[in-house]
Amino acid sequence: MDNFHPRQRTIIKMLYEKKAVMKGGELAAELGVSDRTVRNDIAYINSVVNTDLIVSQNKKGYHLSDYVKASEIVAYEGEGIPVLPEERINYILKHLLFRNRELDLYELSEMLLVSEATIENDMKEIKKLISENNRDLRLTRKVAAITLAGSEKDKRALFSELLFKETNRNFFNIFKYERYFHHLDLNLIQRKLMQAVAKYRIHLNEMAVVNLVIHIAITIDRIKSENILDMEEELDKVLEMREYKMAEELCGQLEDDFGVRFPRGDIIYISYLILGKSIIKNKYKKKIELEGMIDPQIASLTETLIASINREFGISFEEDDNLFIGLCLHTKRLMDRITSHVLLRNPLLDELKIKYPFIFELAVFVSKEFYKITGHVIKEDEIGFIALHLGAAFDSLNGNLIIKRKIALICPTGYTTSELLKSKLHSVYQDKIEVLGTFSFMELNKLREQEPDLILSTVKFDYELDFKVIEVSPFLDLNDIEKINQHLYLSGQDIGKSRFLNDVNDFFRKDLFFKGMTCKDEWDVIEYLGNQLSTKGYTPEEYVHLVIEREKISSTSFGNLLAIPHPIVMNSYETVIAAAILQKPMLWGKNKVQLVFMFALKEADRKKLNELYKHIIEIVEKPEGVQYLIKSRNFDDFISRILTYDAI
Repeated sequence: MDNFHPRQRTIIKMLYEKKAVMKGGELAAELGVSDRTVRNDIAYINSVVNTDLIVSQNKKGYHLSDYVKASEIVAYEGEGIPVLPEERINYILKHLLFRNRELDLYELSEMLLVSEATIENDMKEIKKLISENNRDLRLTRKVAAITLAGSEKDKRALFSELLFKETNRNFFNIFKYERYFHHLDLNLIQRKLMQAVAKYRIHLNEMAVVNLVIHIAITIDRIKSENILDMEEELDKVLEMREYKMAEELCGQLEDDFGVRFPRGDIIYISYLILGKSIIKNKYKKKIELEGMIDPQIASLTETLIASINREFGISFEEDDNLFIGLCLHTKRLMDRITSHVLLRNPLLDELKIKYPFIFELAVFVSKEFYKITGHVIKEDEIGFIALHLGAAFDSLNGNLIIKRKIALICPTGYTTSELLKSKLHSVYQDKIEVLGTFSFMELNKLREQEPDLILSTVKFDYELDFKVIEVSPFLDLNDIEKINQHLYLSGQDIGKSRFLNDVNDFFRKDLFFKGMTCKDEWDVIEYLGNQLSTKGYTPEEYVHLVIEREKISSTSFGNLLAIPHPIVMNSYETVIAAAILQKPMLWGKNKVQLVFMFALKEADRKKLNELYKHIIEIVEKPEGVQYLIKSRNFDDFISRILTYDAI
């Protein structure tokens, strides 16, 4: 079993889990390699096990002949060679960043056991990735030798992003990063950082602490390899800031610990990171308390943004002081990040788009209004943070109710996320629970004193406590609620579900159903479906342009092979959904997509938008739901599957 490449083991695993015939093209698309590579891998697998473990069934595809043997192979932990396209791309980029030297494409092909054509395709994706967020980065190539050239600041940001992706949901655990910095004591950096934070009274949540530790480690690493930042011209802007004074003192201490000298430009860089990742502690209850604390222009901008939601969607948040205060404080730090070019990662972004699609659309709309007023573009991660504020406010419309059961929250991602989770809990459980408060990992002793009936953590919990701990999403989905109910012995009878069956036949039309579509990219799909809607009189001519404009703000691919492209404005003549089942999965933004729903809504149906989203998401939030719809033979079968799917 040691003789298998991880990709070959993955092929066996895919066939084992599906327990059905899979076409070679389907396997190749998932692995990001050619059909020929898949055929060669299967031939190699069969030769190693000395039998036809993977059988070709005429032209239908491949299946396993021995599931017991396959399970033994799947259970074996292979070596750390990247298998999937995204893994290969991260692997290549890390080598370019870490080693700071050229890579040979032919050597890469041999090392990763993929064809040169596959490596060339990976290079195309790498070019797209490094150009995101207007990065000043580029691949330079001489024959087969490639190097990464461009801005040192953008290289560090890209490095941080790669580490962020690889740690996945465990990014709060600083030990997960140690393998990238063998020669640095991350614990020591964290201790010195926390001492400086306490001295200068800077407020950071746990996510920001870990993020800063990693950025400081990257900075030390880059300085040691003689890659420094030229930011001396920024000195006058930061010299009197407490963030700069803190960065200067911190770097001075770390110089002695790690035998490295921080150039002035790198100290300025770290001070900007501290400013951008710090938070303004929210101790306010009424908006009038912000007078004199917040720039009147920020307050006015916040009021305008909140009013625009009522104007466009008919949802009134004007009387919600908690939303105004939270959004006002967030907007102040957002402007700081924009002016200092600091990117704040949102670990909840993908989950938020899936679990809270309507609220995310409100945030996208707010980001567009923000751009109209300020001229600044808000990044997708920042849109996600705005959505968290709006989500908490949306759930709070139900009011505060008397509660009983004692629940403690561990939510290191910050105040907004904890408020969202609290409002979801109140909305679902009403008078059944009492939320004791939100605690950090550094406050576990304080938490013990509260003696909660249950602890809910939004991140993986690796500590031992005498109380039951359940890991939940801050969006509190049905699986989370079931786990909470089982522990607290509560009935789920109050949990409402969207019932939109009466409108299915109105929304989906036979002339807007397309099966077996082949397109080169997401823009091709959008243009085709949008033109169909316009040509058939459902939408105005500019509809395609409006959908593309929305897609550029934030990808509408949700994972689970689903995308729901749509415009921000509701200007359709009729509310309908164009549905397309692609011939095979294709990359849409950062996710693979095979099922596409293009929404077209008219002004009068704006209040249906949330229920419409809920109805669709109930079916497709699980992979089996999407697969169930993808297998539709025709339009009538498609409608039947929607109506009979047991998630409804």
